[in-house]
Amino acid sequence: MTDQSQKVLLVEPDAVLLEMFVETLSRRFNPHITCVVDGASCLDVEMVDPHDLVIAEFDLADSDGLTLSERLTALSDRPIILLADNATRDDAAEAMRMGVRDLLFKPFPMEQLLDTAERLLRERALQRRRSAKYCRMRQLVRRVVSERRDLNRRVELVCRDLVGAQRRLVHRVLAIEQRATHQSN
Repeated sequence: MTDQSQKVLLVEPDAVLLEMFVETLSRRFNPHITCVVDGASCLDVEMVDPHDLVIAEFDLADSDGLTLSERLTALSDRPIILLADNATRDDAAEAMRMGVRDLLFKPFPMEQLLDTAERLLRERALQRRRSAKYCRMRQLVRRVVSERRDLNRRVELVCRDLVGAQRRLVHRVLAIEQRATHQSN
């Protein structure tokens, strides 16, 4: 379903919930999961080792979900899922404007989290494949353009050689004609 190389960052201060999320996600996807308990650790980890998906608690001791989402979005475009106990509709709207892909209100069915995570990981994998394909195409275009320039330079050199050879030939023919004219006189 999803790629085993996909990485998920869990930001959850509650050890019991964290363990439950890790177990459930591991059973369904088998991703590489990194766990942290606060926003500062999340940002530190994300700057060093970017993840394909971030699942974060909305209310953290050192940050709220909106601030954390804003900072994560500034780092890269990975999808973010926020988990909230008591977020308002305004919080949800602001989170979506900041690029959060989903805001799940606790208690939520674990299947909802799994389905959302699976969809976002699939989209991220597709985005990575498209990006890699685009990079390969750009490299190919650069190589073709470079080879075309090189070919054009070579053709130009051959043309210069041909023009030079033609001039030399014309000069020789004229020189031979002049000698022949001088000898006949």
